[in-house]
Amino acid sequence: MSEQLTEGQRTVLRELMNLGQRVPASQLANNLNQGEERVISILNSLASRSLVQIHTREIVSHSLTNEGLGYVESGLPEVLLFSGVKVLGGKATFDDAVAHSGLDPNTKGIAMNWARKNGWVQISKEDGTTVLRSLVDTPESEMSDVLEQLSTGKESVSTTHTESLKQALERKLVSEVVTKKFEAEIIGAKLGEVDQLLSVGVKGLGDLTPEILSSGAWKKESFRPYNVDIQPAYANYGKKHPYAEFNDWLREIMVGLGFTEWFGPYVETEFWGHDTLFVPQDHVAREVQDQFRVAAPYDHGFIMDRKYYKAVKAVHENGGDTGSKGWDWPYSEEVATRLCLRPHTTPVSMRFLYEHREGPQKMFIIDRNFRSETLSATHGQEFDQCEGIIMDKGLSLRDLLGYLTSICKGVGIEKLKFKPGQFPFTEPSVETFGKHEKLGWIELGGSGIFRPEVTRPLGIKETVLAWGLGSGRLYMAAMGINDIRDLFSRDLNWLRRSHFVR
Repeated sequence: MSEQLTEGQRTVLRELMNLGQRVPASQLANNLNQGEERVISILNSLASRSLVQIHTREIVSHSLTNEGLGYVESGLPEVLLFSGVKVLGGKATFDDAVAHSGLDPNTKGIAMNWARKNGWVQISKEDGTTVLRSLVDTPESEMSDVLEQLSTGKESVSTTHTESLKQALERKLVSEVVTKKFEAEIIGAKLGEVDQLLSVGVKGLGDLTPEILSSGAWKKESFRPYNVDIQPAYANYGKKHPYAEFNDWLREIMVGLGFTEWFGPYVETEFWGHDTLFVPQDHVAREVQDQFRVAAPYDHGFIMDRKYYKAVKAVHENGGDTGSKGWDWPYSEEVATRLCLRPHTTPVSMRFLYEHREGPQKMFIIDRNFRSETLSATHGQEFDQCEGIIMDKGLSLRDLLGYLTSICKGVGIEKLKFKPGQFPFTEPSVETFGKHEKLGWIELGGSGIFRPEVTRPLGIKETVLAWGLGSGRLYMAAMGINDIRDLFSRDLNWLRRSHFVR
């Protein structure tokens, strides 16, 4: 004897029989005066019995964010900046162009970044000042069209603007909402069976209630058969974010290797963020298109240790007592005291060495950093880095590669390769790559041995090994995730079903 239908199943099947076609679940719910979630649940139970077929359709809609709405009213910052350059004759300093464009100071970095990427302006240095030159007569950008179309209430844009829409999503000017629509129909070959099931009355108890149990009425009733093979609904439960769990495990690996965890501020002076690392003060990494500068409430900080400051200044100007020639360029305290969001965790390593100048030392930090990057599958504007240093006598590049191998293989990355790199603060320098199942070889981070120009101002003569591995990229390579943006996804379906297996 086939399993009987519940009253809810009978009601839904009758309505499907009456309509005789594929029907949206929302329409069924409306016709039956039921909640849509309940109707979908009943449809799933009928689908498990192969009586009903469910079709899923995704509808993608777009809307402007607050930032996007603001640009519709005032204009894109890159367009305003270009207009400022044109007003000044096609060539202007960055500050003058900003002043003549009417740009909000908070968006001037964004403006220069996108004006350069769009090929509208050329950026160069003249006497230490950033200068912009216009390269086109008129800025042509479909981004304005995309924002304008969505501002009229449309939920999608024309297919010719697909790339611009993708760029608008990356810039957080547009938000995307994916809505799932469920439609159902009775399987044609099952019409006879459905008709027979509907003709049979419902016999026996289906649900036990406290009243039935307390009264003993269940003793005189029979029970409807239950299908114990039906897969129950997925139960959501509270748990740690899988990427956060991965970082916790990475911490355990570092502690197990004998390292001490350290911390440092997100907002740094360029003295700690760049100067102590022997990064020249005119290096491109300091430009607003590559790092986030802090404008308010303060745009400059203080250097407390003037003796250390003078040692770093000497190294930059003439090499100090390291035997190096330095950068042979006047050192600016105005640049050194500028505030920025730290672009890497290496300033924390320098702060640690500043307080721990006697070896041996082993320190690590796993924390957030910020860079003005273009969002992509492997780059984010916020990212976590696993930074580590080892200070001791007799250390070599072989020791560094051994630690990097232990860390990467510890999280499950079996295929590694190393190649020579170039960084202002290490020599020799090494770049580490891990094999990703779909993306191929991806860069995991940089490393090397600190140069004397970095350690001598602190009075350190022992060898210091240093590295910075992107923990997000480690997670991607270890778990086969194809897009780094998924690490910070708000997709509850992905979060509820994703986990990190140690």
